[in-house]
Amino acid sequence: MASTFQRPDGQLGLDTVEQILRKHESVDDAAVVLRDGADAEAVAFVTMHKNIVESQIGNQRQSDNEYETQQIQLWKTAFDRGARTAMGQNLLPNAVARDFTGWVSAYDGAPLNHSDMNEWLDDTIETLLGCGSSHSLNVLELGTGSGLVLLGIAESLQCYLGLELSQTAVDFVTATASSIPYLADKVRVHQGTATDLHLLGPASPSVVVINSVAQYFPSRDYLLEVVEGILRLGSVRTVFLGDIRSYALQQEFLISKAFHKSGERASKDDVREAMMGMAQAEIELLVDPGFFTSLPDQFPDVIEHVEILPKKMRANNELSRYRYAAIIHVRDRKQMGEGRQQQQQVIHEIKDEEWLDFVDSGLDRQSLLRRLQASASAPGIVAVSNICYSKTVFDRHAIDSLNGGPEDNTLDWISSARQKSQDCASLAAVDLVDIAKEAGYEVEISWARQHSQRGGLDAVFHRHQPSSGARLMFRFPTDHQGRAASTFSNQPLQQQAEQAIQQQLYEALETQLPLHLVPQDIFVLGTLPTNAEGEVDREALARRAEA
Repeated sequence: MASTFQRPDGQLGLDTVEQILRKHESVDDAAVVLRDGADAEAVAFVTMHKNIVESQIGNQRQSDNEYETQQIQLWKTAFDRGARTAMGQNLLPNAVARDFTGWVSAYDGAPLNHSDMNEWLDDTIETLLGCGSSHSLNVLELGTGSGLVLLGIAESLQCYLGLELSQTAVDFVTATASSIPYLADKVRVHQGTATDLHLLGPASPSVVVINSVAQYFPSRDYLLEVVEGILRLGSVRTVFLGDIRSYALQQEFLISKAFHKSGERASKDDVREAMMGMAQAEIELLVDPGFFTSLPDQFPDVIEHVEILPKKMRANNELSRYRYAAIIHVRDRKQMGEGRQQQQQVIHEIKDEEWLDFVDSGLDRQSLLRRLQASASAPGIVAVSNICYSKTVFDRHAIDSLNGGPEDNTLDWISSARQKSQDCASLAAVDLVDIAKEAGYEVEISWARQHSQRGGLDAVFHRHQPSSGARLMFRFPTDHQGRAASTFSNQPLQQQAEQAIQQQLYEALETQLPLHLVPQDIFVLGTLPTNAEGEVDREALARRAEA
């Protein structure tokens, strides 16, 4: 590749631009390539010193006005759109309860299938109501949106408080509730963020709902701050966090998006570059289940148990594949204060030797069903771990193929991953429910070990009859132990920090070069790609510049 590019007034060495970039305190390394065209354009790629980026993020956190503005804009974008449209349509309450305006695919921006969304909401409500009959459904919801959860649990409510950033949504939900006689005097919605619990005044919610909202939180620290604020409300027994985007499965999600764009007709280099670009552009908060399962260790006197649940959906979309619910069960502090130490909720323990590994045991749907049927007359439970999740099994094999084996840039690597996924015995949560019913069992499922089991499920088949529709709870294995907190989420603020540094780089270049010689684009990468000789792969960067 040429080391200079022609401009009307002469030539400039690309290495000169690289030297200027490397002199900036934020930059660890830099490479500049040409973008093909009638007038060759320089495109720069830089990597950052980690401590500089972290310092920039810290500065953003200290800037309250900027920090709040970022959050307000994200929440307004998410909620105002749907609320305004619903209000403009003058929908009746029963239509509002199933109005999914604004719910679009992360793959192509198209509206999500209405029947799939109905199934998603049904599962959300069923899971929420299954938190236990001891909860009186005095509910506080952080992020009410257009009222999907409120209207879904309306008949079980004693009291509903909402905190919602969008005034449009506040007005809409208030008006909708007022039009329903049995809700009119039970619902109060305030404008505020998830940390504005003080705006509620005297309140005694037993259940707190944060559904499809946490992805708009600016950081893991903010999420922890929200949880801590909720735990200080002495009346809360359950915290339901629904639709959490999985950080453990981010790579699987990214490769599925890359394939959606390319139609599975892409080289490994093309897929890597697409995934890198999407990862760099991610501004939402993704959380590993380990964040939630580590909370009882941090608050042992307050938190009794945490459930991590997959979506029980037959639909195969991003909501059923890469999102989960985290349910925090809080100890009854009132009884503890009275000196009564008995456990308020029964959490069934399972010994390590009782677990049967689905993969190591060579199980599939039929052999698992036969094993359960053979145990039909025996008491006790059947605990099965490491069940490959059918909705992401192809993504998992595609990642393995991308990261391992020869650098095969033909289409064979994709078809090979497809074949391996088809040969791999795998099940979804709904399959486990079907198998349990056929064998005469109930089943409880955990998706807590997404990190260590590559998205695999754990399941306990039992014959206990829970009371009043409540789920039976088991102490499922977890995988947060020994892991750094930094592995539990991405950093949404990093994108904004990098944008600030990019602006600094443009300004530095503009002070030392004529404006028309400044690179057209500056991209921030985690690492610069290298070739077989260990040198910067400028051909790969040139392809990225074209993309």
